[in-house]
Amino acid sequence: MTHSNGFVPRADGEFIAWARTIYNDCSQHASEWVIPPDIIAQLSILVDTASLAFDVNSDKERRNKASVSAKNAAIVNLRRFLSAFVNTLEGNQSIPDEAITSMGLRPRHPHAHLPIPVPTDAPVITAIVGQHHDITVYASTLQHGHPTEYLKDGKYAGFLLQYKIESETQWQSVISTKLHYTLIFTEAEEGKYILMQGAWVNPRMQNGPWSEQVRELVN
Repeated sequence: MTHSNGFVPRADGEFIAWARTIYNDCSQHASEWVIPPDIIAQLSILVDTASLAFDVNSDKERRNKASVSAKNAAIVNLRRFLSAFVNTLEGNQSIPDEAITSMGLRPRHPHAHLPIPVPTDAPVITAIVGQHHDITVYASTLQHGHPTEYLKDGKYAGFLLQYKIESETQWQSVISTKLHYTLIFTEAEEGKYILMQGAWVNPRMQNGPWSEQVRELVN
């Protein structure tokens, strides 16, 4: 699936179909291609969310300002994720060239397999607790001793966020190609403490060292 305006489809419906093709192939070959299950799970959620929002907004009877906003936000989140994930696939030596082509990705250039430096520093993680069981986590750098939200050099693709309820042992993880991410918890988790930590990721989604943990209460 190639396009005259580049390898990424511009039309929303075509883009979602292209993203689902990537998900289906990566899910089917996840073990063979050594793709982490958490990444597959995140891509599945993003594709399903964008597809549902697009379908709702395409229905004249259900279309409104809220449906337009939801559709646009879902597609932006999916595009941001794929902008980094595609680099990971192109640099993954376990994926054959013909699979890259079948997924509609741009052909590999001669240096696609060359390593990309893994981040050597850890981000500063801060969090803002909302009033509806949500916590927004910010990844930043230290500038003159104070955290700054925006990176100026563009050397990172985003950050990897791990989180868990304090009493549990299993961490959950998500990659954000923005410098903040909002976690949504359930009513049953209200009053529980959440532990969070982050690490910068390069365009291959390889992460550097972990930040110090942040502990916040779900309201």
